[in-house]
Amino acid sequence: MVNSAVVRKLPILLLGLLLIISLGSCEAPPRKSEPLSWERYDLWANKPEVEVAAPHARKSWIRRIAYYGSREIRDPKKVPPYQFKRIKQLPASEIRALEQVLGSRLRWTLTVGEDAFFSFIPLRDQRLPLPVAYRVSVRIPGGEESLQARVPAPVLVPPGQATEYVDLGEFAGEPIELILELEAPKTKRDLIGRGRGLWGSPAVTSRKPRSVERPGSAQRPNILLIGVDTLRADALGAYGASPSVTPALDRLAAESDVWLQTVSCFNVTNPSFLSLMTGLYGKNHGVYNLTTKLPEKHDTLAEAFSEAGYGTLAVISARHLGPQASGIGQGFDEIFRSDRHYTAELAVDLTMDWIAQQDTPFFAWLHLFDPHTPHTPPAPFAYGFRTDEPTGMRPPTGWTLFRNPGIPPYVHRGLGGQKDLYAGEIAYLDRQIDRLLDFLESRDLLETTLLVFIADHGENLEDHGILYGHHGLFETTTRVPLMIRWPGPRRPGRRLEGLVQNVDVFPTILEAAGIEGKESDGQNLLEITGEGHRGRRAAFSEHAHKSGVRVRTQDFSYVRSHGNPFIKDGNYLYDLRTDPQESLNLAGTGHPQEPEMERLLTGWLAARRKVDPLRPGELSEEDVDRLRALGYL
Repeated sequence: MVNSAVVRKLPILLLGLLLIISLGSCEAPPRKSEPLSWERYDLWANKPEVEVAAPHARKSWIRRIAYYGSREIRDPKKVPPYQFKRIKQLPASEIRALEQVLGSRLRWTLTVGEDAFFSFIPLRDQRLPLPVAYRVSVRIPGGEESLQARVPAPVLVPPGQATEYVDLGEFAGEPIELILELEAPKTKRDLIGRGRGLWGSPAVTSRKPRSVERPGSAQRPNILLIGVDTLRADALGAYGASPSVTPALDRLAAESDVWLQTVSCFNVTNPSFLSLMTGLYGKNHGVYNLTTKLPEKHDTLAEAFSEAGYGTLAVISARHLGPQASGIGQGFDEIFRSDRHYTAELAVDLTMDWIAQQDTPFFAWLHLFDPHTPHTPPAPFAYGFRTDEPTGMRPPTGWTLFRNPGIPPYVHRGLGGQKDLYAGEIAYLDRQIDRLLDFLESRDLLETTLLVFIADHGENLEDHGILYGHHGLFETTTRVPLMIRWPGPRRPGRRLEGLVQNVDVFPTILEAAGIEGKESDGQNLLEITGEGHRGRRAAFSEHAHKSGVRVRTQDFSYVRSHGNPFIKDGNYLYDLRTDPQESLNLAGTGHPQEPEMERLLTGWLAARRKVDPLRPGELSEEDVDRLRALGYL
């Protein structure tokens, strides 16, 4: 006879048994995968083992700084030499290169992560331009060697060679030996031990577990200040350029606050960046050229962040902006400065490598020089291509034409200026910014970093009858892009009307980081623009060498010019509503707006801070000649 109590409890017992069975059959919840970050193994910086020495050569390899870009501007047969003491031709930008002697084999032992690839730029040695091919092999220690790629010899015509990519994904998680060697044509075997080839920017990139804690926080965000030289606002897709050559910057703009009417305080590099770093107009810091140092009494952004316990970095891509000439080094723990001009690729690599080592909040200033003359973009950007879409640290997946293909001749052969090549430089720069943004995102640093993108000044690009010089105080030379991506996840950005200036960045980022404000001429961008705010009533700019001054309101521009060899002395009034190209001078015609603009300008000039005596920068004769070669002197 069945016990009735057991019968009543049977459904409960069965339910419990089923629960035990179901729990036993379930797998344990998967462990959260370890986050992977992009890392670079720089073959230039890491000494190789010489597996086979080059015969008859004292060394099998050396580290070099090479030029990356079109050779035409550096060819004395095509460009008459400058009549300066030391500078005979204007060079393309600098890139790191590993010079290898033909007949040697170089080996690096490393462990690669996921999505690994080796990248390099094949460059021919200009002293002995032997057409060597490039061989990349991989060997598992103790195993057989396998050829991964053979890249034919680059040609000796412009532009600079495109980056080559070698997939190493099959070796993820394994220690490997990466072997580089050169291959000579059969007819040139007698040059073994003498011929050379250059591996430009050689690096292995892959995703690995993060090696340091993510720096920065919501309360103490990292600051990444990207300052681009000679970049007009209207050269970016986010500011109306069509077709756009900047897919990565356009994506950044879509999640940033974008100020549509940003006015630079200067039309020239050093004074403009000093205004950005100090929050002061030129009339108050006193620097009007590329040969005068900033007085040490002025507080800089780097000093403010250093005092607050931040690590500070400056990557300066142009020699003339270096601390020895400008005084801009105040407050930086570490400074990388080009001997001439860095490529954006090298400047971005230096920045990423430094950030990868940081475990405390940082302030990093990345200066990029590429849009400045000479315009020497590498392939395929020089031919009129830009990347299909942002791919970040990964190799590009495709290319899109933004103009008729081919390499146009320089319009200004002395400076190496050309509109389409200018656009190519910007497309190349965009690709490097794309790499940097993906690097930051892989480390969750976009969550804790305030990113500012701005230019020092614009460029005439043949407007106003001026060939490839940023002379004059026009919209072309003073209107610059400005966007700020605030810390946190991706969110829709804003497009903000109203006049603002580059000096306004100074108080904005200090307040965002909770750092006590320093005395400046700037105003917090968030307080003067946005809902219910119309920006500044007027914006002011000064010309290099004190040869002009400008006031710009929402609708008008008024300039006093004197002593400028490119602009006739006198006053200039433009109605920007009907004449955005600033082609019709209304000054002296009785226009009712002229007295008001004159009053604004006179009042602004009268309000000055005390400026300490200035001292010249530490410039050699060669430095002065370089400035002349760039069109500054």
